[in-house]
Amino acid sequence: MKMKKMLSVLVSAGLAVGMLTGACVNAQAEEGAYKVAFLPTDMSATFASWLAAELETAFASYDDMELTVMDSKNDLQTQISNMETCVSQGYDYIILLPLEPAAEDDLVAQYIEDGTPMMNINLDDLQVEKASSVIANPYDLGTIVSEYAKTLIPEDANVVVLLGPSGNTDSIERRHAYEDVIFTQMEGVTILDEQLGDWEKAKGMELMENWLQVYDDIDAVFSMNDAMAIGAYEAAADAGRADDIMFFGVDGLADAAVAIRDGEIDATALQDAQVMAQEGARIVHEVLTGENAEGFEKTQIDVTLITPDNVAEFVERYTANGMLSE
Repeated sequence: MKMKKMLSVLVSAGLAVGMLTGACVNAQAEEGAYKVAFLPTDMSATFASWLAAELETAFASYDDMELTVMDSKNDLQTQISNMETCVSQGYDYIILLPLEPAAEDDLVAQYIEDGTPMMNINLDDLQVEKASSVIANPYDLGTIVSEYAKTLIPEDANVVVLLGPSGNTDSIERRHAYEDVIFTQMEGVTILDEQLGDWEKAKGMELMENWLQVYDDIDAVFSMNDAMAIGAYEAAADAGRADDIMFFGVDGLADAAVAIRDGEIDATALQDAQVMAQEGARIVHEVLTGENAEGFEKTQIDVTLITPDNVAEFVERYTANGMLSE
């Protein structure tokens, strides 16, 4: 495995946003500034950390808003408790990266009804009419990767599938895309197994280690995010079998771009946290200042396929913004 020199996105995000854990603490806002809370799923997850850092940068361009980040630590009850605390402390707006939208919809709708505007960012089942949302369509993310994968895998490919957490909308929709593009159209493709990897690199690695012991003929790994795909690749590399297997992810993270450049991962789809954060900050500001009279906006950002053909521009971008070192 090639050695990579990169800055940890988690460290960068932690330094940038001064991550809060546990109870919500009031932001040190300038007098009169709007207080906004961002409640990510889990700051140990690479995409959540990247999004938190980009939100901090986006909010810094507004002199009348202050952002506080609170970690939900991948626990639904913690996230719900954090929401309740921020409402009780009088935050003007809550941005939620929900762990389970369906389990939180009623609470989000009630808080909005009671006067606290809210946004679901990155993940949303779109069931709360007056909640803002900024997402990259998860079905589109899965489609763009699966269409590319379809051109590379053999007609009789044996594949394994790494899924996100149970009930997670993003994982479900990305998996639906693979079903529509590959599994129903390429009749010779066999799914050897599919398991929940919970977005975690370590679980992707562990599951791949198990699969390598059971199956001698894995042609491709379809992962619903980059971290699990990279974990699976590392397990295959350790077993001396990575060169015979293709790996596909989703997120467009910095380490995935490096892995594609280095010939380890075959493709990923970018859900651009920078654009997502900029759109999120804009919507929050327009709602809080009254420019948005409806009090909410739902928007979807573009998705981009990253392959060896265009990965250099993303490595350059991530190096320029500090997510990768020289």
